[in-house]
Amino acid sequence: MATTSHPGRITINTGTFSEDTCVAEFDLIKNQAKKPAIRQMMEYANRRSLTTLLVSGVVTPYGINNTEKTKLGEVTAKGKSIGNNGYQFPVMGRIEKASVILNQVGSTAADGRFTLLMKDRHLYDGMNVKFNSGFVARVEGNPVGSPAAGYLVNFWPPSGDTFVYSTVVGGQAGTKTCFGMYTSYSENSKKGDSRSKFADMFINHTTIQRKTCSITGTAASQVLWYTFTDNEGGQSKGWMYQELAQGQATFLMEDERQKWFGVSDMKNSDGSLKNSAPIDPTTGYPITQGDGVEEQLSGGNVMSGSGTNGEWTYADLTEIMKQLEKKSDKISGLTWVLITGTDGFANFQIQCKELGVQTNITFMNQVEKDGRPGGPLVDVGYNFVSFNVNGNQMICVKHPLFDDELLFTQRGNDGNILQSSTAYILNLGQGENKNMEILYKAANGISRQNVTAKLNGLTGDTEMSVSEEDSMKYAMLKEDLLVIYNTQECGILRKDF
Repeated sequence: MATTSHPGRITINTGTFSEDTCVAEFDLIKNQAKKPAIRQMMEYANRRSLTTLLVSGVVTPYGINNTEKTKLGEVTAKGKSIGNNGYQFPVMGRIEKASVILNQVGSTAADGRFTLLMKDRHLYDGMNVKFNSGFVARVEGNPVGSPAAGYLVNFWPPSGDTFVYSTVVGGQAGTKTCFGMYTSYSENSKKGDSRSKFADMFINHTTIQRKTCSITGTAASQVLWYTFTDNEGGQSKGWMYQELAQGQATFLMEDERQKWFGVSDMKNSDGSLKNSAPIDPTTGYPITQGDGVEEQLSGGNVMSGSGTNGEWTYADLTEIMKQLEKKSDKISGLTWVLITGTDGFANFQIQCKELGVQTNITFMNQVEKDGRPGGPLVDVGYNFVSFNVNGNQMICVKHPLFDDELLFTQRGNDGNILQSSTAYILNLGQGENKNMEILYKAANGISRQNVTAKLNGLTGDTEMSVSEEDSMKYAMLKEDLLVIYNTQECGILRKDF
């Protein structure tokens, strides 16, 4: 018989320390490494951060199933390690790329031929290229040049139209590009050239986070008792100091903030990789820290709301879903998760209702008569979780972190926190094809996913003392990073005023 996915039943009781019951064999911290049931108990009983839940595949069209097992990978599991703390991976997405135009070299010849200086060598002999205006030209010969100086590419327009740079290329806003559509060759041609277009590479770095909890005096008398009953009916139990549980909760919130808003110290202002990390003056070793969700998505598919007070509307949701679909490898059936705060979740309810009105959807509430004076009781309201349009789906998840008034101080014209309405739209991937993962550092049997150790002082405990301080300390450390493999399938909707 297949086992169920839930971890079992966990109960937590508050009590006082007792020499008879709080013995070493039930100390959760001491035994977590050698007893899997204890590790599982602590993992599920202590609140998990939303990013951990997201990468574990627990989001369903009906909300979050937080009984699923945590799925975190080792940082050495994929890609190529850079030094000891970097992780390089290919950015997923379409393998074809537009070619960047720098300028025209010389003038257009009488027969229509012209030469452009390109930033790359994506184009090749026989490729028919489409420009911004719709003008089509065939490449004659392969690019000549270097990455530093650029590449010269010769073109010939099969239509016989005259190439004018200002109208064919100049009308394109921002970076000027052209795209290779297809090839054409003569009969008895000798070869068909091609280019291997490798995926763009992205490098993120692990962040080492730490927290220390010191327990002295009366604080050592308050404990939490955990009892865990697994799927087969077996029981495990253990205790933990309340001060430690509070310290772990704080550490968890700090980690969640890093996963969303962490900023790498390994990037130059132009986004290129620095040669070295800043040095910690205390230890003399480099301090590395990686990018979170915000930094990885910024500069990509970011839109501002078009509604009242800058709020996003159902039209904005529809538009960004269309844009993200065009950058994916699927025609339909895509699922995104929209992460937002309380204000954004409330706006999501309104926008789903408005979409129903615009598409002439009627919601009916059937009420049975019960003979009650004044008529039967009627529940009014709705709770939308999923937004379905154009064959795709967006599931809304509320994140209380975005409502933190101390962390987010910018407010809109309506007086509400702007971050509470910000929506992060993530394609999490499916099955083994994860688009978003948390990877932790591991090597030679050592895991730095979540390390907790007790450091005993002169407390009178029978354990060996490691300091003369009259207290016991619990030190917590983790080294990991969050990666989004294809940021082009993700986006941000902002409320800007």
